[in-house]
Order: sequence, then structure tokens, then C-alpha cells
Amino acid sequence: MTFYLHQLDADDLTFPDPSLALEEPNGLLAFGGDLSVNRLVNAYQNGIFLV
Repeated sequence: MTFYLHQLDADDLTFPDPSLALEEPNGLLAFGGDLSVNRLVNAYQNGIFLV
């Protein structure tokens, strides 16, 4: 089975569609990026919770 994992760009605060999250590991959507206030607010507003 092939899957694709989105790499977050440091200059782009957008996230992929949450429906693209992997089932295993549970809900993994993307990697990379940062934990800036702007990125966190954008994530939370779109129902994406970083752990």
C-alpha cells in the first residue's frame, strides 16, 4: 500500500485536507513546519490539533 505524507513548508501556513490523514499512525497528516502562533491558530481553526 502506498501513502503520501505532506511536508509543511516553513513559509506556507496551510495544511492538507484533514481527510487525507493516515489511519496508522492514528491521524498523522503532515510533518515539518514550526509551532508559530500563526500556524497553531490556523491549525486549530481547521480542526487540526498538533501533538
